Amino acid sequence: MTHSKPPYPLNPRRALICLLIVATPLAAAETKQNVNGKKAPVDKSKAVMADMTVTEKIAPTAKERYKLPTTTESVTREKLDNTVNAMTAEDTIKYLPSIQVRKRYIGDTNAPVGWRTSGTGSSARGLIYADGILLSSLLGNNNGNTGSPRWNMVSPSEIERVDVMYGPFSAAYSGNSMGGVIDITTRMPEKFEAGGDIKSTWQDYSFYGKKKTFDSQEYSFNVGDRYKDLSFRFDVSHLDSHSQPIAFVNPLSTGNATAADTVVTGAIANSNPYGVSAQVLGESALNHTVQDNFKWKLGYDITPTIHAAYTLGLWQNDNNAGFNSFLRDRAGNVVNSGNVNIGGKRYAANFAETRAEQMHWSHGMNLKSDTGGVFDWDLAGSVVEYGTDLSRTSTQTPAQAANNGAGTVTSLTGTGWHTADAKGIWRPGADLLGKHEVSFGFHHDLYTLDNPVYTVANWQSNDTGAISSNSQGKTQTEGYWLQDAWDFNKDWNLTLGGRVESWHAYDGLNQAIANGVLKSLNQAERNELEFSPKAKLTWKPLDRVQTGLSIGQAYRFATVTELFQTTTTTVGGITNIVNGNPNLKPEEALSSELSGEYFLDQGKLRLSLFQERVKDAIFSQQTLLSTGAISSTPSNVGEIQTYGIEFAGEASDVGIQGIDLSGNATWTDSRITENSASDAAAARAGATAANPNANQPSTGMRQPRVPEWRASATIGYRPTDKLTTSVSGRYSSPQFSQLNNSDINAATYGGGGTAYFIVDLHAKYQITKQVSASAGIDNVNNQEVWLFHPFPSRTYFAELKYNY
Repeated sequence: MTHSKPPYPLNPRRALICLLIVATPLAAAETKQNVNGKKAPVDKSKAVMADMTVTEKIAPTAKERYKLPTTTESVTREKLDNTVNAMTAEDTIKYLPSIQVRKRYIGDTNAPVGWRTSGTGSSARGLIYADGILLSSLLGNNNGNTGSPRWNMVSPSEIERVDVMYGPFSAAYSGNSMGGVIDITTRMPEKFEAGGDIKSTWQDYSFYGKKKTFDSQEYSFNVGDRYKDLSFRFDVSHLDSHSQPIAFVNPLSTGNATAADTVVTGAIANSNPYGVSAQVLGESALNHTVQDNFKWKLGYDITPTIHAAYTLGLWQNDNNAGFNSFLRDRAGNVVNSGNVNIGGKRYAANFAETRAEQMHWSHGMNLKSDTGGVFDWDLAGSVVEYGTDLSRTSTQTPAQAANNGAGTVTSLTGTGWHTADAKGIWRPGADLLGKHEVSFGFHHDLYTLDNPVYTVANWQSNDTGAISSNSQGKTQTEGYWLQDAWDFNKDWNLTLGGRVESWHAYDGLNQAIANGVLKSLNQAERNELEFSPKAKLTWKPLDRVQTGLSIGQAYRFATVTELFQTTTTTVGGITNIVNGNPNLKPEEALSSELSGEYFLDQGKLRLSLFQERVKDAIFSQQTLLSTGAISSTPSNVGEIQTYGIEFAGEASDVGIQGIDLSGNATWTDSRITENSASDAAAARAGATAANPNANQPSTGMRQPRVPEWRASATIGYRPTDKLTTSVSGRYSSPQFSQLNNSDINAATYGGGGTAYFIVDLHAKYQITKQVSASAGIDNVNNQEVWLFHPFPSRTYFAELKYNY
């Protein structure tokens, strides 16, 4: 099967219009809560609806005392239970506005988030927290193990709500909030409670005509109680998941075949991402992952207004990534190594099994006051330790690998980070020309990379050996911020803020074998000092209408892996060559948003116009080599301009009792407006056999991983108190992965991203007060989706839950 350009299974505009007609796009609403997660007392001057409180002024998001000048969308536990097939934590945000999660399979450890103005390959442009513990991995800015969020530290069953804040408009967050901030709030018990659930999925897979079924199961249990001032909760979950192949051995020809090359059949004619003729030799990275997650949470009320909390998390993962060769020799035997002859051309059949062993610890500490009076404070800290993190691969044939042959071990053991935050809030009253709420704080973080690659005699059992390469380094950031939310009129609020950040990169070390000798290079230290101003003006001319104008500057400093990581590893038979760049400049973003909200009796509508200009944007470009290896190097792009419109809202009991609608649609025009230095270098290098358009300029092209159109919508129906049903749809227009948009064939491994329209079904029945059952289907229309990797086909979901 050959594709010369990305297939468009649906007309993008028609699909979007259909989606909007079926479910008038409306956005998720916020539930006003106090810092203890309880609903605030109802004020009769406010219009109240289920899961929403419309106030005269901007209300803080859940568990947040500091008024944040950001557009916020939320989803509650009740809505998640009633509308989402949530196997893992990242599923909870997939229908929120302008959000895209690159979840390739259940248990995927590489699932970053794409935002309004940045794609899933820029993971460091967003911050994700759970109860104040940073889930985002700012070790890297990628969709790999060093950059993807640690979703596995949170179970869907413990989530109380999720709040998403868009853009870098709050001084309380670092420049990594360019895309936004996701704040997950989990539950703590008020009395004894216990529960458990069993979840299973079955996927009907059919890429390249290879029909198979892949299944996954998850078992979880929780118990908690509160005794006077002490509360606790313990959660444990076990996941056993089998993925579809997320990679393919898809090489170009290396020349004419010789008599020594094995003549084979079974290969599938194809094109690589750049339209060059290639052959699909087989499936790779068929993941079998077994994960265990343990979490202990303790809370203690020292006084009625001072609270302490501690969270300890342990996550373990054993992953085996296998392969399936399509090739057969003349005798019908499977061929999975060596050079092969396909139609007189030579191809390299490089198949390999990989294994991963991971054990990560996380600690979160919090001490805060909650008087609601003149002054409150908050002290928080977190530590993440990669206790064990090994990736193993064989460097020999599969037959030799099965007999404990030689290979490599890539280690991240000893890598990790810690954070510390001190916040305060001062409420001086209404004497200073209006009412003020002044918040301020200090932030510290330290990220450590320890990434040797060993050559070992036994790839399955040796943990260390002779070093073939080594990457080490540290980055440290200290930030100081101040913000004043000023109600200078009953209908007007002005929020002004600023953040100073001091960044330091040091202890950078790169080692590699050259001419049989291990050579070392100590990288120079780097220091940066930047100031980021923020502002938002809010006007509420009518009880049902609120408008806001925000502007903010943000600096996103290079991560430790972007600076110092230089490795060559093989995952699922695919060789990945990663090169660091110790001279990267920080990204500098200037963002703005004009928003208007209209509050219905039982709902809300919002329209936002947003803009972002990023100078020195950092991109790690992946290049497919003729050998089938993938090479990536981060570099600065001169300037990217993004403009967009986002419409979102939510309504309950629409037309008839029990019909709930929610949805959103986003149009984005994101272009590279200046990249002359890189374009000139590409022109000098010229085209390559793997990419005839490699010398095409990037200036004027679309930003990678940011589609022009995105939309999602959910129709929920509650026919009885016990039964809830929903239909959801997700749409995206095509994407590119290369800066110069030369990856014209999206429907292949390594391609940018096909257009897709996915329909999901969900139903829940409350059997008794304690027992409920849920069932659903994701991708019920069996849309074939490629986003560099093939994504899941039609997947059936079932859950049985017990709560005491």
